[in-house]
Amino acid sequence: MKFKIKFNLSGKRQLLPFNYQYPLSAWIYKVLAKADFDFTKILHDNGYRIENGKSFKLFTYSNLQFPKHTWKPARQKDRMEVWARKAWLTVSFQFPEQGEKFVMGLFKQQKAFVGDKISGVDMEVESIEVVKDVEIRGCEDVEIRGCEDVEIRGCVNVKMKAVTAIVLGINVEGEKNEQYELPIHADYKKLFLQNLLDKYAATGKKGIDINTLDFKITKLHTKTNLQTIKAFTPAETKVKGYYYEFELTAPKELIEIGLNAGFGSMCSLGFGYCEVVGI
Repeated sequence: MKFKIKFNLSGKRQLLPFNYQYPLSAWIYKVLAKADFDFTKILHDNGYRIENGKSFKLFTYSNLQFPKHTWKPARQKDRMEVWARKAWLTVSFQFPEQGEKFVMGLFKQQKAFVGDKISGVDMEVESIEVVKDVEIRGCEDVEIRGCEDVEIRGCVNVKMKAVTAIVLGINVEGEKNEQYELPIHADYKKLFLQNLLDKYAATGKKGIDINTLDFKITKLHTKTNLQTIKAFTPAETKVKGYYYEFELTAPKELIEIGLNAGFGSMCSLGFGYCEVVGI
């Protein structure tokens, strides 16, 4: 489920760091922390956990948007100057439908400071509304069997674009940490699909064989997004994501999880937010 959150700003000139994804994610968690303790603990501390020990925080969000001519790059190369009176973004959750009113109630009239130790922007939630996503309809004559006890119908080919950069770390021989290789890397397709299947498993479902799926990049953009996470702290790290358009052939249930929770890794930091551009 998706929600459009609209903010009021003072209109005074403020400096927002381009690396705002981590503090924005922290604000979302802070709002969710006011919910039921058990629910918050699952989401924030563990996410949804699968058998191999991986955990997923199943939400993502778009970039902050401002009206035209209400911001510009600041003299400081890592910041933007904002004097807008309005801002908005879309937050997407892999939650049951009954959680709709719950989420809307949590975010109403909340205040937010998005920034770092140097500067940031103060905002207040004006309104929150449900955004209806494109309906994914499966082909009833297609049947996919991933294991003997589960049958999934509704395989469909969907064309999508990355609204926020997609991140996937790849283990490279000789490198201590995962590398953010170009999406043309030989292992990229398998990692992309396995990540999506892991999110599916994290919701308690199973039964899709990776060999029944297909993923193809149709247009790779030169634009990338290099974000500094936990800036100006000892835990500071850099994450690189890529923008591209792609086709995904999969059961609609799997596609919907990607649209709700994001594609790729680190989606709870605002990466992997995608939109359907054709079915």
